[in-house]
Amino acid sequence: MSKRRVLWPILSLLLLVLPMQPTGVVADSSCEAPELICKASSNQNQSLTMRDHCRYQQRASVQLYKKEKSGERGKLDKNRETTAIVEPASQPDETGRYPVVTKVVSDTDDKGKNKNSVDPNARTILSLGAFFDIIFFPLLPEKIRYYEFKEVGSDRPGEKLYSFRPKTGATQETLASGQVYINAESGAVLTIKVDTLHNLELLDKNLKKLENVYATVDYSEFDGKYRMPTFAKGGGSSDVKGFKGIFTFTFEESKYNQVLKL
Repeated sequence: MSKRRVLWPILSLLLLVLPMQPTGVVADSSCEAPELICKASSNQNQSLTMRDHCRYQQRASVQLYKKEKSGERGKLDKNRETTAIVEPASQPDETGRYPVVTKVVSDTDDKGKNKNSVDPNARTILSLGAFFDIIFFPLLPEKIRYYEFKEVGSDRPGEKLYSFRPKTGATQETLASGQVYINAESGAVLTIKVDTLHNLELLDKNLKKLENVYATVDYSEFDGKYRMPTFAKGGGSSDVKGFKGIFTFTFEESKYNQVLKL
């Protein structure tokens, strides 16, 4: 699996859904969680691995508003839209892994006006690959032991709904809390709703000032068995320098093309 290397102390995030009938997923035998959660964890692991072997397109739209003294959303301060191509590097690094490379192909200024000249190596919201992965793939096998799960009533036929949150004292991993909709038979992840992120300072100390993030992520089927995050929608509040206020965002991911062998 490629290692996310580029971090940027700002934000953005996630998604809606394109439901398809997923194929079966085998649970990790060492997983200590409900069987369907273990299948979902394997699904997330397999999907992230495939995603890190693909070239694909990301588009993010972020609006930042002034925060009034009352805590309410005020005047629009920034409006940014960025599109990038993401792919593994052509050569592995010293660890033998292929770093993920993000190339900006279109961008706007903070007023939403298209830039005539775009720096492909610009550090934008889409440079925050490791941050996005906490939201898109919170249930990876290495994270499962830090969570507690509870099945709750689902409003979707054929799907199970579980809430998840970090166990007390789980401070050594970046984690999320929220709900996950899972195909009741295959264990495929269909929608994840994140209401809180935890321990972000482990990624970057500045992200501790990211006061709140919430998002809904929807996944689509790729190549018959993988579930990729294709649309996200959310928001939050931030005290990060240069990005203070209340924000909303939408995120789209598409055009997957495998370029490295598994």
